[in-house]
Amino acid sequence: MASPVLDEGAMSPCAQIIGFNLQRINQGDVQVVSIAGHMGSDEVCRVDKELAHLLEQKHRRVILDLATLSSTTAMSLARLLVYAQEFQRLGNQLKLAGLSPLVHHIAELEGFDKKRDLQPDVAAALKAMSQLSEVEADNPLEKK
Repeated sequence: MASPVLDEGAMSPCAQIIGFNLQRINQGDVQVVSIAGHMGSDEVCRVDKELAHLLEQKHRRVILDLATLSSTTAMSLARLLVYAQEFQRLGNQLKLAGLSPLVHHIAELEGFDKKRDLQPDVAAALKAMSQLSEVEADNPLEKK
């Protein structure tokens, strides 16, 4: 059974992005992966490959910028949750930023922790990551 499509176009007066675009930007020791357009099952496979590559390259801190995501499926968000759990299991951080209210709600339903995993924008995610890094530096025995 196909996952329902969460269409953000009806909620935004801005022009809807057609297609799919994935771009990685280096912000110091944080990798920001911007995702634009529709993310269905084919597109989330590209995101899977990018996240797997980042894990292989030992990138410990990653932000998925979803501010320009126009639509997605619950299944695609569930696949991102699997990666978030893998990052956390390895002592790394993966945060989702810039979610629309609808995608934010669905992400919470899929199991994302709104305090740990979800941030309103990339700047907030970068700040949260830097604060967590400072706490870990002060308390190295408390790392998971």
